[in-house]
Amino acid sequence: MKLADFIRKNMDRIVDTWENFAQDISSARHLNTAELRDHASGMLHAIASDLDRTQTSHEQTEKSKGHGARSTQLTEAEMHGSGRVLEGFTANDVMSEFRALRASVLRLWSDSKPPAPEASIEELTLFNEAIDQALAESLARYSSERERYTLLFDTLLSSSPDLNFIVGVDGKLIYANRSMARLYDILPSEIVGKDIFHLGAPVATGLRDKLQHVIDSKATYRVDIPYALSPGKILTYEYLFIPATDESGEVEAVAGTAHDITERKASEEEIRRTAHYDFLTGLPNRSLFRDRLQQEVKRSMRTGLPFALFFIDLDGFKEVNDRLGHDAGDRMLQQVAQRISACVRGADTIARIGGDEFTVIIAEVNKASHVDILAQKILEELAKPFSILQKDLHISGSIGISLFPQDAATPDDLIRNADQAMYVAKKAGRGRFSFFTIGMRDSAWARLKVIDALRHALPEHQLAVYYQPIIALTTGRIVMAEALLRWHHPQDGLVLPGEFIGLAEESGLIGEIGEWVLCEAVTRAQEWGALVGEPFHINVNKSPLEFMGKEPMKDWEADLAACGLAGSCITVEITEGVLLNDSPSVREKLATFQKAGMQLAIDDFGTGYSTMSYLKKFRVDYVKIDQSFVQCMTTDMDSRIFAETIIMMAHKLGLKVIAEGVETAEQRDWLRTAGCDYAQGYLFSAPLPSHQFESLLSRDRTAHLRRT
Repeated sequence: MKLADFIRKNMDRIVDTWENFAQDISSARHLNTAELRDHASGMLHAIASDLDRTQTSHEQTEKSKGHGARSTQLTEAEMHGSGRVLEGFTANDVMSEFRALRASVLRLWSDSKPPAPEASIEELTLFNEAIDQALAESLARYSSERERYTLLFDTLLSSSPDLNFIVGVDGKLIYANRSMARLYDILPSEIVGKDIFHLGAPVATGLRDKLQHVIDSKATYRVDIPYALSPGKILTYEYLFIPATDESGEVEAVAGTAHDITERKASEEEIRRTAHYDFLTGLPNRSLFRDRLQQEVKRSMRTGLPFALFFIDLDGFKEVNDRLGHDAGDRMLQQVAQRISACVRGADTIARIGGDEFTVIIAEVNKASHVDILAQKILEELAKPFSILQKDLHISGSIGISLFPQDAATPDDLIRNADQAMYVAKKAGRGRFSFFTIGMRDSAWARLKVIDALRHALPEHQLAVYYQPIIALTTGRIVMAEALLRWHHPQDGLVLPGEFIGLAEESGLIGEIGEWVLCEAVTRAQEWGALVGEPFHINVNKSPLEFMGKEPMKDWEADLAACGLAGSCITVEITEGVLLNDSPSVREKLATFQKAGMQLAIDDFGTGYSTMSYLKKFRVDYVKIDQSFVQCMTTDMDSRIFAETIIMMAHKLGLKVIAEGVETAEQRDWLRTAGCDYAQGYLFSAPLPSHQFESLLSRDRTAHLRRT
């Protein structure tokens, strides 16, 4: 049997033997068995064909020198060499493959035949020449391709605006691109070999520790590193470190790339300040105040030390503002903030929560008398003349005080109690302070009564879902709706959610109610999609407490599939606080909704404390601008800037924006011009029972068809 026929007949056995050799090549271990065998089979077929072909004496002479003419089998060898570059093989790895191929054929050939006659020796000679030629062609293509890719990679890295470098474990730079040399004002030809920790200004804070972490952990590491250019001026780079290991698995170098994120950081900080600090006074706003209050509650529960909450309202401020104008009023508010700040400690929190209302969280109160003294001191400071516009102006303050845990168990109750106490002080003659008392707790009994009635509301069919249309601002069409809960109380009539949702959360009923609302929304989305002839989307609010329990969630993916409704027709609305919680329970429940195809919206965006990174991390689809900004944006520059910033940043992240609480055509037109995608509010429609909403939707579709 000729050697070529032997190769074809015993192809699988030869490849099996070769595969055992190839597994010792480290670069081949990441390839699957099929890829390895395909490479070997292709080469063997080409070599067998070469052995079958009658060769001229010139070809035989050239092959004996390891050259030979280009032919089909050489193309196979060239393709092999080219492919091995991209698969990370070294030249030695390629040679090892061919050595293994030669050994596999010769071993089986010699084992299957008696001592070789002269003809067999000639075939073996031709075989060796053929495989040598294939190896030569493969290595030639490997070398040329490697050189080409090296040039391409060097061009890419050198021209990149990002910093790209390779540093040895001794800190010496093995490679650095032009951007890195430019940052340190060093010639590109001189930066290689320098110690990365002693390149001069700017100094990368903590770079040594970060690199050591990569070397020790042998793991990829992403981190932001600031550079100090000069006092007060900071550059921030986002670094990605990738360890390069040797054959023994030890780190021999670290490859890195760094992107300048200074502007992004500045934008995030500006959004954070706009969202959480009062532009006029620089004090924490309502959003940040509530966060600080929540933190103080947790600390008090942990340490056992009580704290006090002051609710301060300015007496006579409105008259000053009306008489002398907003400029005078703004200056007075700034001075009020300064005076209150001068009275309290650094550990205390002062906030302006709106208009002429301020709050103060007095941390770690040891004696009630200290609270009295501080309240009186603040009142005395507010009673002093304010020098504004060359006039001495006089106002006063009324302060309500509630204590934790004596007066309330939750932040909301604490605020409510302090607010009630403030009104008592104001009614008593202004310029006074008042502590919350037991006598102010009559409303607590009424709350318990409501909770008891609420337990019967769902089984007795007293709850109903109303729907408020959401309009596409570009077309004016109704494209989705928000599901809003209502309670038809047997005695009190229609009860709005603000009056009972908090009690549903407090009593543990919110989970059952929330699931029922979502089921109703699924049914309506299916019905109204059929009505309008296209998918119809409904937004459903979810309480933060629904994400914190350990009970298993309903299998919404299966339920939606059973009724034939696309999950994207349902959008789950949550507050920013849910994302900030970022607990396993929250992540698991959000993942359950998203696995079912449901979309995610952040409700009341801008009133919480989230960042852009959370929006991407949790794959948010929509942000909803809170109505407090919408209602002020046509008259208040801060609200307008904030709304514009939200729209711009959301679109940069690929999110859609819904504006809430649109009540005037002026607000609608401004939002449309600013690029806002959707809007809802009483300008378009109040929330409606399902049958009325269906009629509205039908009329809207009919009107649209007439226009088109």
